[in-house]
Amino acid sequence: MALYSHWVCVFMVAVINLGLVFGSDPDPLGDFCVAETSVSIFLNDLPCKNPANVTSDDFKSTVLSTIGSTTNPMGLAVTLAGGSTFPGLNTQGLSVVRIDLAKGGFVPPHVHPRASEVIFVVKGAQLVGFVDTNNN
Repeated sequence: MALYSHWVCVFMVAVINLGLVFGSDPDPLGDFCVAETSVSIFLNDLPCKNPANVTSDDFKSTVLSTIGSTTNPMGLAVTLAGGSTFPGLNTQGLSVVRIDLAKGGFVPPHVHPRASEVIFVVKGAQLVGFVDTNNN
């Protein structure tokens, strides 16, 4: 009986560990879910537009083309394009941000848990640092 109990415990630990090893975010239910911005209900993301009504305009945005005002103590302007201003990004797990920095401007230290950041400098130079999970 003790040997049987031992193997049941080993099996249960193995099953639990497999769940941890293979744990990940679920795959999206569809290829895209263009935001229906005219609806004013709250969901995890915005509700999806009928795929028959999706156009190429849903996958582009001009919200990032405007230069932001950097007349503040940090010399920083942030313009966000998400599902409400860039409907094609809805449910894709992606946001696009335009950051305008004045000369000597400063972006405060911040984190992106389970996310990435891409920096594209159009004019000038930027000093950037990264900290890994070991605080190095």
